[in-house]
Amino acid sequence: MLTRSKFCLLGIPDHQAVIGRLGAKEGPRAFRKALGKLSGPFSIKDFVTDLGDVEGLTPEAEVNHRLAADRIRECHSHETISVIVGGGHDHGFSQLWGISESLSNQKKPIRLGCLNIDAHFDLRPPHPKVTSGSPFYLAIENGILDPKRFIEFGIQSHCNAPALWQYARSKKIRVVPFNLLRSGRAIPKFRQALKLLAKTSDRIVISMDLDAAASAFAPGVSAPQAEGFTASEMIEMAEIAGSEKKCISLGIFELNPEHDRDDQTSRLAATAAYHFFEKKLSFSK
Repeated sequence: MLTRSKFCLLGIPDHQAVIGRLGAKEGPRAFRKALGKLSGPFSIKDFVTDLGDVEGLTPEAEVNHRLAADRIRECHSHETISVIVGGGHDHGFSQLWGISESLSNQKKPIRLGCLNIDAHFDLRPPHPKVTSGSPFYLAIENGILDPKRFIEFGIQSHCNAPALWQYARSKKIRVVPFNLLRSGRAIPKFRQALKLLAKTSDRIVISMDLDAAASAFAPGVSAPQAEGFTASEMIEMAEIAGSEKKCISLGIFELNPEHDRDDQTSRLAATAAYHFFEKKLSFSK
């Protein structure tokens, strides 16, 4: 039987590094409010330990990454399944950093893979300063993430500067652009991408930037997009991730309740997390 320690939830109320509209520091609060309204065949409270929010956050992004990574490492010290809620997407780096450190004490090296659901590459160099567009550059350049085990899913061409495309090519990062995912092709392509990643990885992290969804479905984000995934596609991708036994963490970032409409984006984020946990529960019994 599962115990309460099997699943955990952690918030990172920090938007110091966000490029775009501020307000994502309130994301964890809005997420929990929406999650608390959900009901179903199992109770979130029975199986998910809410670890609260990362505390002691500062105006310095680098310090906050270390604080968040430490909490995530603690969360994953016992093969836990996590949902990490931001906050800016720069904490996608914190998510990978903390999980990587939690796996470092294994007898043999653990190959960590990552699938980023996003309109943006988030491969920006951290100079002159770290931004919410820097997480995967930081993870790759610090040796935490091997670009061979990294997939960028849903990338929109107009959202990314030429230098970012060049960096992705130089690192041979697998990119699944959004223009190949229209007309009902998103879910089959997501299954295919996750299956491919599972072949070369021992553990997988999913990083879901909510601006991957069209603003019609997710208006409450830092950088809203005219085009993107539907709410149903975002939720189904979370379900599929929950069904993959190697997937141990779902990060949900850039939830910005200050710009939300009728809690639409908060409810999308909470519903995606609920179905991720639900699938993990059914596969772990």
